Amino acid sequence: MRFHRPLVVAAAAATTVLAASYGIGSTPNAHAAPTTGSFGTGSLASEVSEGGPLRILLTNDDGWDAHGINATYRALTAAGHDVTMVAPAQNQSGKSAALDFQGKLTVLHPNDDPKVYSVSSTPVGSAMFGITEVFKDKKPDLVISGTNVGSNVGFDTNYSGTVGAAIVASGSFGIPAIAISTATSRSPEIVPAYEQTADLLVKILDKGIPQMATGTALNINYPLLTDGATAPKGLKYTPMSSASAADIGYNQIDDTTFEIKGARSTVAPAAGTDFAELDAGYVTFTLMKADRSAEKSGTTAITNLIISLG
Repeated sequence: MRFHRPLVVAAAAATTVLAASYGIGSTPNAHAAPTTGSFGTGSLASEVSEGGPLRILLTNDDGWDAHGINATYRALTAAGHDVTMVAPAQNQSGKSAALDFQGKLTVLHPNDDPKVYSVSSTPVGSAMFGITEVFKDKKPDLVISGTNVGSNVGFDTNYSGTVGAAIVASGSFGIPAIAISTATSRSPEIVPAYEQTADLLVKILDKGIPQMATGTALNINYPLLTDGATAPKGLKYTPMSSASAADIGYNQIDDTTFEIKGARSTVAPAAGTDFAELDAGYVTFTLMKADRSAEKSGTTAITNLIISLG
């Protein structure tokens, strides 16, 4: 589908798709391809040969013109993959899995590039437009969200539009998904390693799509390269930290107005977690679940409550 003038799209279709995805009047994940597996290398889908070119939907939450996503777009395309970027028209950081359930979308081809779509929506809305409209004839082999401008580790993954888009692609549509982010610094002297992050992603895909169960997404974070380092210290699989990098407060200006006071948290993340290992200079890999159900072992108190109420 190619167009160069603004295309206005009604968002009602997205509501229908989301309803089907979450079981409103249908079987949950009715349109998700059944796939199983564990974290590792190799092809997830049998029709995708190991190391072969992939049909990739690329999105993010920083917007189509961000440095990170364009470094990824260039690297994946140069590696021979068929990449279509479908990303927000503007910065949508911190939108998590937010989605417009009605209204209209404006969709453009910036710079007249038919492989790049700018969508006036959230990260999830952009990814859903890509999956259900741009790739409506055949779903992509893989959804990649990023590389994000800034890390997405610890509790902050719950706020991330980068992670949100990947989780919805996998959990709602059954498409293998990777969220990838590059740590940044407030110091202008420290240049984020966007190209290095993109090169690592190419190396990962040279081995095929990482094997992941349906409803999971791989979250990768690339560290800052400081003190003359030209490469990270290594790669580690890490659990998610419970710490947040944000410390949000509020200053009251008058009776009805408050100013948001944002600062960096001083809470130290637990050793061995994604947050801590990224800060230590390692690339972190964390497999995340779209299903937020608690483990059965933790539901006893709620089960007993239900019994007592019955």
